[in-house]
Amino acid sequence: MKSKLEKINQQTNNKFLNLYEFIYSNGDKLSSYYVASRRNKEDLVANNGPTKPDAIRILPYYVKDDNIYIVLTKEFRHPLNRYVYSTPAGRVEIDENPEDTVARELMEEIGAKTLKVKELTTPGYSSVGLTDESIACYICEVELTGKQHLEESENIEYFSIPFKDALRFAKEEVQDLQAKLVLMCFYYEKLNEMKKTSPTLDK
Repeated sequence: MKSKLEKINQQTNNKFLNLYEFIYSNGDKLSSYYVASRRNKEDLVANNGPTKPDAIRILPYYVKDDNIYIVLTKEFRHPLNRYVYSTPAGRVEIDENPEDTVARELMEEIGAKTLKVKELTTPGYSSVGLTDESIACYICEVELTGKQHLEESENIEYFSIPFKDALRFAKEEVQDLQAKLVLMCFYYEKLNEMKKTSPTLDK
């Protein structure tokens, strides 16, 4: 029996995140499903809303003395009530393209100028059983300026690790699943490049 979306009821009216009740019909039966979303009701994916990503995830790195260093963050995450190792990330603002979001978030969170930007993944849904949030991931070569520009609600520190420690951090230290996957993708992508061009990396 094919499910059909009959109605959407907005349950909350918050600034950045809301809960919606989706009413589905399956034959002659009705069922409810609850969805969290950063979008307005009319822009929900279920209503064929905009396809651009809601947020971006970034893996920043820099090269020093022919070695690659990766910049990670230590951020207080309110849902967990603890600090979490991760990578920079943020919401795509209205009328902002993802590349502009990358530059803005890197300057805010780690005080970095953007040198090279590469899209790692096209937008994908972060948790399809919970939300319609979509995220695109980027790799970015940066120049650290040493000055963050954090919002009042943000509590973020940043630090660098050598390329050789990336896989261990991804497996053992980083708690954010998206950041784990981006870090691992970057690591294996660079290993593949090393096989082809034999760059001098801190192996």
